Amino acid sequence: MESPSSLAGRLALVTGGARGIGAAIAAALESNGARVVVADRDDAPIRCDLGLPGEAARMVAEAVERLGGLHILVNNAGGYASPTYPQNANWRTPLELNLGAVMEATRHALPALAAGAGCVVNIASSAGLGRAPYGGVEYAVAKAGVIRLTTALGRVDGVRVNCLCPHTVATEGVLRALETASIEDIAPPPPTLIGVDEVVDAALRLIGDESLAGKVLVLVGGEEPRLLA
Repeated sequence: MESPSSLAGRLALVTGGARGIGAAIAAALESNGARVVVADRDDAPIRCDLGLPGEAARMVAEAVERLGGLHILVNNAGGYASPTYPQNANWRTPLELNLGAVMEATRHALPALAAGAGCVVNIASSAGLGRAPYGGVEYAVAKAGVIRLTTALGRVDGVRVNCLCPHTVATEGVLRALETASIEDIAPPPPTLIGVDEVVDAALRLIGDESLAGKVLVLVGGEEPRLLA
């Protein structure tokens, strides 16, 4: 894990940071010395709906104004709800939330990030890997796009772009679901969980390692983290 002083003075924006993985990453960045602003739909200093085109650009502008710059962008916001594609007539909204907003936020953050040798960490999902059927079609398609976006960009104007790709994470929401259902019922195989702390450690690794530009770090419960080949 990063040493407490290694991020001192760094300025960070975490999307979807009001709860779950985003909140844990934001807290870790702060504990390591960074100044952090969080964006989310509710209960956040910057309130925005990243399912709407244009909201990501506004969010970045407000974050840069609040912080006085930007060194770290964590694109964590995401998710989907039933019904899903093709039954979902509003299928463009989850695509915007999970992929379009990532691209828009990154594009608008690049000038500030480039000024401070910054980095982008995209939070994808194992839903974007493989060829098996997946219930959240829009989500899987978008996360696959996030993975390829990361590898296609690699490094832009000195800004590292990398990606964290976790399998099922033991967030509060997942743990609540497991009170009435099995892991097999709520998650794709393999039926394993990753601790939130493991995701946080991996995010800090991506932020701190200059050699990982364009790399995708895959996390699966019970396995060592691995870089996507």
